Amino acid sequence: MKVFIDTSAFVALFVEKEKFHQEVAKKYQEYRQERATFLTSAYVLDELYTRLTFYREVDLSELVQKLKDSIALDEIAVLQINETVFDKSLEIFLKFSEHKISFTDATTYCLYRDFAIDEVFTLDSDFKKMRLKTSFN
Repeated sequence: MKVFIDTSAFVALFVEKEKFHQEVAKKYQEYRQERATFLTSAYVLDELYTRLTFYREVDLSELVQKLKDSIALDEIAVLQINETVFDKSLEIFLKFSEHKISFTDATTYCLYRDFAIDEVFTLDSDFKKMRLKTSFN
């Protein structure tokens, strides 16, 4: 099973005071037991690193290093946004503009389709609007 980890799931997993921390941590462990392949994108990491700066109780250096280690160990694959994906994402961004999705979510949509991803590990309801399978339906 291929699972794309979105920003909201990363934040809830890393920040214990987050409302859905327990549920996300439990789901993450279930995925690990199923030996899921974890993917994310450079754009999601961009969002994540920026959001984590708002949490005083988070050791940003430690979390960044943990992610770098996970990537180096191939526990998480980081998908890049090339020109083709970027252009397709613009089309998706405009197509779903009435839902006010982020451009990063549009890139996730394209990666989900291009890499035949099974689920998006997210708390974000925008992916349901785009008819993608999410971890918390």
